[in-house]
Amino acid sequence: MSLRRPVWSFASALSTFFSAARQTKTERELRARFPDIQLGEGVIVKGAHRLFAGRALLLDVRAYLNCAGGDWSNNSGFIRAGDNVEIGPYSVLWGAGGITLGNDVHIGAHVSITAHEAKQVAPENQDVFKPLEMEFDPVIIEDHVLVCSGAVIIPGVTIGHHAMIGGGAVVTRDIPPYGLAVGCPARVIRYSNSQPQTAGAIS
Repeated sequence: MSLRRPVWSFASALSTFFSAARQTKTERELRARFPDIQLGEGVIVKGAHRLFAGRALLLDVRAYLNCAGGDWSNNSGFIRAGDNVEIGPYSVLWGAGGITLGNDVHIGAHVSITAHEAKQVAPENQDVFKPLEMEFDPVIIEDHVLVCSGAVIIPGVTIGHHAMIGGGAVVTRDIPPYGLAVGCPARVIRYSNSQPQTAGAIS
């Protein structure tokens, strides 16, 4: 046992070293492409070549962005952000189906936004190694939107400009401009402007 422990410690240290080296390479790439980016500690960006951003992008502590997807999506995804976009601590963005964030979009902590999801496993499928079947649908968040902490946004949703998503809301359909949406599933409870709105997209 005394012999195994130093070997384990060395292997753990080596793994930590290579992990830090990979992160540093990604960070260098991001800073080269986006000179004014703000990166919190422990940010992970996979498929960084499929991240497109304007000025003053902030990725806060432990944010995770998967921009391209993977082999299962032909690495065809993307995350596109406008100017002054903030992605909060521990938030997760899965961009395999394409995520577009407008200008002045603020995403709180522990938010999940995904542009793909797995289909439910068929009852007749008993093969534990059969790959999941995926569906892809883009997410669009327009300008001047606030997404509060703990919210979940599923594939295929568009959130209109100047809208706000309340903490812990689960957004399963489009939210119109100026709407404040709360709950699970999210419903619009009021508008920030004085113009009457139609209710077709909020039920």
